Amino acid sequence: MHYSHILITRPYAEAMELAALLAPFRVEVIILPAFEFAARALPPEQVRQLQQSVIAPQPPLLVFTSPRAVDFGLGQVPPGVLKNSRIAAVGASTAEVLLQSGISDVLSPRHGYSSEDLLETIRAEKQLHAPIAAGEAGQAFIFAAPGGRDALREGLEELGFLAQMLLVYERIPASLEPTAIAAIEQAESLLAVWTSANSMNALHQRLPAGCWASLRQAEWLVISDRLMGLAQSFKPAKLHLALGPANADILGAIQALA
Repeated sequence: MHYSHILITRPYAEAMELAALLAPFRVEVIILPAFEFAARALPPEQVRQLQQSVIAPQPPLLVFTSPRAVDFGLGQVPPGVLKNSRIAAVGASTAEVLLQSGISDVLSPRHGYSSEDLLETIRAEKQLHAPIAAGEAGQAFIFAAPGGRDALREGLEELGFLAQMLLVYERIPASLEPTAIAAIEQAESLLAVWTSANSMNALHQRLPAGCWASLRQAEWLVISDRLMGLAQSFKPAKLHLALGPANADILGAIQALA
């Protein structure tokens, strides 16, 4: 492997897993998450709305946008609601966490891992070719963190759902370790792995100017075409695209670059 260092910016647990996969290679791994995560309790009014949704003609659709949305949100769903709802996941990783939590029937994208991919899967399942009346498809509850996922809510509304966001966790800026910053600045040949636009923007704003300048001189690996577009605006030395967001996808992309 021709990189001396690999920077991992994804959340700590996933970063440690990827670091373990990279252990057999002669490369120094720098772990620098942009965020930590904390639970948010649903307001009583939204809990009541969840409880009342199961008496409607159409069963509610519960959409989990990430593994963290499952971790922080699943336990806040009343058991009776969970048993009488359709469960959907944005991406295979989120679907796998739901399956491990005991949910046997999970709707997830047939291909891809974005909000748009899930919307296309729902559209195909319902054989919809045009927008239908608001509420005709029932209620949809989107378990997420503040910021983003508006496209998912709007897409569900176009499919006839009465959709609303349930904010079950929040991002908190993580401490930026001085040793990690120094390692970035001193790296001979660096590959930076990015899995989130929020992380990319946050580290751009929070890292010292000299550290960010070192990052821009490095090669970057991103996990989606959408993230590629944001990365291009920062003009790194070279950009690469992984086939997906899973650590196995990222490892495969890194091996292909070696």
